[in-house]
Amino acid sequence: MTTSKTSPVAGTPASEAIPILFDLHASMIRGLAWRLSGSEDEADEILQETFLEAQRSWTRFEGRSKASTWLGGIAIRRWKRRHRRRVGEPARIPSLDELLPFGETTSSVIPAPGDTPLEQVIRNEAASAVHQAILELPDDFRVPLVMKEMLELPIADVAAALDLNQQTVKSRLHRARLRMREAMRSRLPQSPAVDPAYDRQTCIDLLNAKLEALDAGRVFPVADEVLCGRCSAVFAELDLTADLCRDCSGSEPSEALRALVVRAAGDADSDRSPA
Repeated sequence: MTTSKTSPVAGTPASEAIPILFDLHASMIRGLAWRLSGSEDEADEILQETFLEAQRSWTRFEGRSKASTWLGGIAIRRWKRRHRRRVGEPARIPSLDELLPFGETTSSVIPAPGDTPLEQVIRNEAASAVHQAILELPDDFRVPLVMKEMLELPIADVAAALDLNQQTVKSRLHRARLRMREAMRSRLPQSPAVDPAYDRQTCIDLLNAKLEALDAGRVFPVADEVLCGRCSAVFAELDLTADLCRDCSGSEPSEALRALVVRAAGDADSDRSPA
């Protein structure tokens, strides 16, 4: 849902603020709910619950965080209430050592976005694998991941929201990223991998620097000419994984849902008006 509206400030009447927030952020909130639940229907339900709760609590929004962050927090809480203990949740995710890309004999052939119909099909297959891998992550890994990638929160904010230290959040993010990369590789064409040009510890240091750059949302600080072909291939896979994680291709929120949210916001303002 494309719009050039600007986010309303705290104190704006709900009847004005909530429709604007819906137009600005409903697609992102729905995508976040879809990433968490894996269900289009449940994503719609969480989206509706999120904006109805936002309408009820709008007068308490003080503008200390971005409205998108505030809405995202509501959506995550709504999802958690539905899934306090998910049946069949995987007991563990492989350790960081198990997920390190050493010993692999192939590298992925990265499809260019929209280059040819075949490459688009391959990219869609990779996106499906990433989405499924996110759904299979334990909640302790999945929630920090969607908060970081979809709400674009700094590590410090993710840690504070989840009552974790920042190093724990980073560790979980790194394992989640490497697990998604592993899943994505299973859907991409492969070519023989080149031999690494550096020793194992140097490769680990470069990989850690790459993961830290992804965490911070900044450009990788090491020049391309310093990297060997093997590191470049792994980092290209991680970049594609991050892009696919952020890209939510679920359907747009319906006009009927928007109308419901707008009506509820207007009713709330009427209820608060003096007789």
